Amino acid sequence: MNLFGGDGYQPLHHDHPDHDDLARLEADLLKAVGGRDRFVEKLRSFFRSAIDEVIDTARTGRYFLCEIEKTEKTYLGTKFEILLRDWLDVPKGVVLDLLIGGQEVDVKSTTMGGSGWMIPPEAIDRLCILLRVNEDDSTCAVGLVRARAAYLRGGQNRDAKTSFSAAGRSHIWWMVQDFQYTPNFWSLVGSDTRDHIMAPRGGTDRLARLFQTCLEVPVSRVVIASVAAQDDFMKRLRKNGGARDLLEKQGIALLYSENDRDLMKSLGLKFGSREFISFRPKNPQQLEALRNAGKLPSDGV
Repeated sequence: MNLFGGDGYQPLHHDHPDHDDLARLEADLLKAVGGRDRFVEKLRSFFRSAIDEVIDTARTGRYFLCEIEKTEKTYLGTKFEILLRDWLDVPKGVVLDLLIGGQEVDVKSTTMGGSGWMIPPEAIDRLCILLRVNEDDSTCAVGLVRARAAYLRGGQNRDAKTSFSAAGRSHIWWMVQDFQYTPNFWSLVGSDTRDHIMAPRGGTDRLARLFQTCLEVPVSRVVIASVAAQDDFMKRLRKNGGARDLLEKQGIALLYSENDRDLMKSLGLKFGSREFISFRPKNPQQLEALRNAGKLPSDGV
């Protein structure tokens, strides 16, 4: 069954020798995350959160993946593994990265595009989750494979790792390909807009400018922390003196995916897990919905 039509879903043919194992692994993954809709929603923010935490704008002043150190790029793969294990709420395997449905599974990632997953000797003939990220166009892929020796190249690097051959890549079960995840927020705004957002001295005013300027753009907690540049950054968003008060006076509602998921979907917004979106109603129906949800005052807007 094509759960991911339009997102590059490409399972293996039912006659393929790995079909049953990979179908079971996919089913275990979807069950762990709460189904297909939750998988897609979380995937939009999964890579964004991991990358932004490594960029660490608040403490380093960096904004883009290309600015991080070589050693940090190596660590990013570990970051993906850690966040995936937390997302799935599964334990670490004895030999491989994860224990899913009673089976040990390795996690391999690449941020170089293409098929740069490096398979170590201990993962040969074992189940693997393949993650691919392209930060240039904010697209990702998630594949499942049994890394049989016949699917791999003959040569090895100094760590005895090898990669998939061109023919071997045809044995990957793709859950998504070229899937659009939440882009780097700073890639969506020019330097002038960035300077405008960061100009006020107070964190509350900077956050208000952020959400006034960038309506309907998903914003992660990491970005909020970097803009507020204060330890109590979430306090700067709340009512009673926070950015929400300033936004409401301009008829702008601030929505959060963990609390307002159904409302956000009804407004046609795309978002990932733990993301904020500012929204100005475009018609009376949207205004009424936001007022009924307590996101805008009943009058004065």
